[in-house]
Amino acid sequence: VLEQLPDLQTAGFELLMDAIFGFSFKGAPRAPFDSVLSALKATKIPIVSVDIPSGWAVDEGHPQDSLQPRMLVSLTCPKLCAKDYKGVHYVGGRFISPAFAQAHGLVLANYSGAEQCVRIDGGVA
Repeated sequence: VLEQLPDLQTAGFELLMDAIFGFSFKGAPRAPFDSVLSALKATKIPIVSVDIPSGWAVDEGHPQDSLQPRMLVSLTCPKLCAKDYKGVHYVGGRFISPAFAQAHGLVLANYSGAEQCVRIDGGVA
């Protein structure tokens, strides 16, 4: 456990992983997470967010001045908040069955073979 966030600009990181909050997070981030999110928003280092970028509302999208990751890896299926996401976007994980998806009207990614991730933003992997 770090007592203090390192200076992201000088620490030599080439990529940062954002997996701070889960999809059920609500409200404004409190200390110490508010300062971590501020540092992530200020850095030029590429960020990969897992499922939902930290600070975003799962059903409402991203607030003004929110974290803008270079890549998003949605788990199972993209969440509503990602509908206007403009970066590299993957869906990862085959966590639900086709029967469950059909019963609930979900459109799942078209996985090839035994692949566990598929790019859905139209770019080339």
